[in-house]
Amino acid sequence: SMTIPGGSIQYVSSGEGVMLECLISGLTSPPMSIYWEKGSKVMTVKERSGVSIETEKMAGVSRSSLYIGRTELSDTGNYSCVSDALTEAVLLVVTQDDEAQASLARSRVGSGGDAALASMAVLTVMSVAIAVTV
Repeated sequence: SMTIPGGSIQYVSSGEGVMLECLISGLTSPPMSIYWEKGSKVMTVKERSGVSIETEKMAGVSRSSLYIGRTELSDTGNYSCVSDALTEAVLLVVTQDDEAQASLARSRVGSGGDAALASMAVLTVMSVAIAVTV
């Protein structure tokens, strides 16, 4: 099975570092590949400065970690950890350096419920934030 600790929606303030981690367990042999995508594009250290990717491929538990040293608003998006036949996704939301705005986004999303509704709430908050800053 594949999991991304921290949940399917993760928040970080612009300028802060973030780590997305992917764990694959129950493996009888090491996976052929583990990699990260943003949208449908494979993430590499060449694609974005300040990014590093660390991967351990082993039988039992394998992991891949994607580090972004200093986040920007443009880092917001859907990230997927992909390995052989498994894929797990996470929505990373980069907010302005305003903690109140991040709290508002969290309260709108709530602590559970339908993932599609959660995504809609986040997109609504993001649209409002963009309108305010423009």
